[in-house]
Amino acid sequence: MRSRLAIVLLVLFAVIAAAIMIRPDTASRESPEAVDEPDADDPIVGPSRVAAVDGEARVVLDTAEVRRIGLSTVELAGASAEVGRRLPGQVIPEPERTVTVRAPVAGRLVGAESRRWPSIGERVAAGATIGRVSDAQPLSVPMGGRVTAVGARPGEIVEAGQVLLQLADDTRPVVRVAWPADAGPARSRLILLPGGDDVRIEATLIGPAPEADPLTRLPAYLYRARARWPGAVPGTPVASLVPTGGRTEGALVPDEAVVQWEGLVWTYLQRAPGTYARVRVPTDRPAPGGWVVGPPLAAGDTVVVTGVQELLSEEFRARVTVGEESGE
Repeated sequence: MRSRLAIVLLVLFAVIAAAIMIRPDTASRESPEAVDEPDADDPIVGPSRVAAVDGEARVVLDTAEVRRIGLSTVELAGASAEVGRRLPGQVIPEPERTVTVRAPVAGRLVGAESRRWPSIGERVAAGATIGRVSDAQPLSVPMGGRVTAVGARPGEIVEAGQVLLQLADDTRPVVRVAWPADAGPARSRLILLPGGDDVRIEATLIGPAPEADPLTRLPAYLYRARARWPGAVPGTPVASLVPTGGRTEGALVPDEAVVQWEGLVWTYLQRAPGTYARVRVPTDRPAPGGWVVGPPLAAGDTVVVTGVQELLSEEFRARVTVGEESGE
């Protein structure tokens, strides 16, 4: 009886030992190799549509993708631009062209029957009657201009000498232009480019500014514009073009064909149907509607005008990661 039990135990031990030795191989044959689950912070990388050709990154899109993003192109036309240098400027206040209307006596402010009380931004003609304080003489504006401050309104009790209105004559704004040493002597005239290169306003030299430009710490000159433009209030930045003589030839890259990235201006040049390369656009030769450029761009080249931002996003899409949101 004991020998039979010993034999059974020996057989059972042998079976268990064999199972332990065989199990790893069986598991390796029956179970697929373990695959790491993607981490939530791993970058999302789809099928690449950016190819490197001759050291140049090119975005390659098929016809369906071109249609999906509504991509459109235009052929560059030849153009010329006045040779010049862009300098930064800023509209500055003119205390001597500012007038303040004050209450002559204490009392209740009454508006004129013929007009409502002026509001900020409204233009008031010189000599216009705006109201009176109690029984005092009617109040009139000694100099025409745009209202920049309102100190009181009809119906309010005011003190003698209290500011009622402040106006500034901004029909011909003054611009302070920072002037680097290598720009040469100040020109008697230059071109202001407010809010885009489609608007060009000539300005004439007044003289040196009493203080250096606060942003660049460069010497500065004051120029008076021949006309006002929308938004020409003190503190508004405005670029200027200093003509250096002659004209330069090139191709006109339209405004809608450019995109800004890392402080520079770029366009996407069509190398072949569905293939686009990002090319730098110099901004030193502005022209109405865009920029006059030279090589590697030339008249007859085809650039993207709709879908430029989408191409930039496609080129750098690998930088997007899961979980990244604005403000993190």
